Amino acid sequence: MAETNAPTVTAGGTQPLTVTSRPGRRPVEPPARPRRRTLLLAVLGTAAVAVPAGALLSRSSESSEDTLPPGAHRATLTDPTSEPIVSVAFSPDGSTLATGALDSLSTGDTLRLWDVAGRGIATTLAGQTGDVESVAFSPDGRTLAIATGNAVLLWNVVDRTPTATLAHSQLVLSVAFSPDGGTLVTACRDGAARLWSVADRAVTGTLISEGMLVVQSVAFAPDGRTVATASADVSGGLVRLWDSAQGTVTATLDAPTWHGYKPLAFSPDGVTLTTGSADRTVRLWNVARRTVTATLTGHTGEVKSVAFSPDGKTLGSGATDKTARLWNVASGTTTATLVGHTDEVDAVAFSPDGKTLATSGFDGTVRLWAAR
Repeated sequence: MAETNAPTVTAGGTQPLTVTSRPGRRPVEPPARPRRRTLLLAVLGTAAVAVPAGALLSRSSESSEDTLPPGAHRATLTDPTSEPIVSVAFSPDGSTLATGALDSLSTGDTLRLWDVAGRGIATTLAGQTGDVESVAFSPDGRTLAIATGNAVLLWNVVDRTPTATLAHSQLVLSVAFSPDGGTLVTACRDGAARLWSVADRAVTGTLISEGMLVVQSVAFAPDGRTVATASADVSGGLVRLWDSAQGTVTATLDAPTWHGYKPLAFSPDGVTLTTGSADRTVRLWNVARRTVTATLTGHTGEVKSVAFSPDGKTLGSGATDKTARLWNVASGTTTATLVGHTDEVDAVAFSPDGKTLATSGFDGTVRLWAAR
């Protein structure tokens, strides 16, 4: 459903740049490396001060949100820097939306918390000025993990202050909490996924297998033990399932190769794993049988992001074709095509109540859509 005259909102407050990133909106790396957006050249970890944006979320419809059909546009949040917003996550209570952006134009702040329930006032965490590749809330909502440069920063959500820096040797591309919040898994460009004790801030396990070059994304299964990793490999792009307690591979899924990022997500019941791919499809895998149960077609560009709704009945996806889609998982059919972004859609996330899908991308906006 196309958006009509959706007003935008500006979010303010920039601070001096503390991290240098390669200039340019779409940085290009040497062919030997998987395509990534930018590469940070400095170490992060400085304290931050919250800066209120002083702007309100603008909505495209005055209709009751409960009466909007799936795919209807609800609101647009616009970063005044126009930086690509490549990661979004709802807090567990649904009141806050965290967004992570790239700093390709060296404009400053890249981490914002939007008060969605309170009409969209944004808070800029001004100490965070480097690329934010991935964001994730802990299950209790008290901690926000962000992948930025060669580190993961843990933020106290209430105080808006960083509490720990988990250092890596290379760029961190994805983060995910375990269901109980005690463990964080991180995906790194050095070819390994790492398990961290959130309480101790220490590595408890390293997931690495022969042929893994770059781990692009990670996800915890609802059982709290199984971890999925998507990586660029010597032999192509593989998805591996791991027993995180043992650090061993339990299955390898031969997903089509992806040159820059392979999104993945578990269904809420853990029965299904979904993957997006550069071949413009979304695949549903039966985790127990290690087989593809459905291939969802419709996108005309590379699929950059996937997410299950909380009830597992709907799937969201975003692609380089500038659209997001809602899918009926049971039938494998598109229920809505979300049109409005003017550039590739890099991230999608469902609200905890399943009523809203947030999408973001290279046009510097976050859009909220009715999901059911």
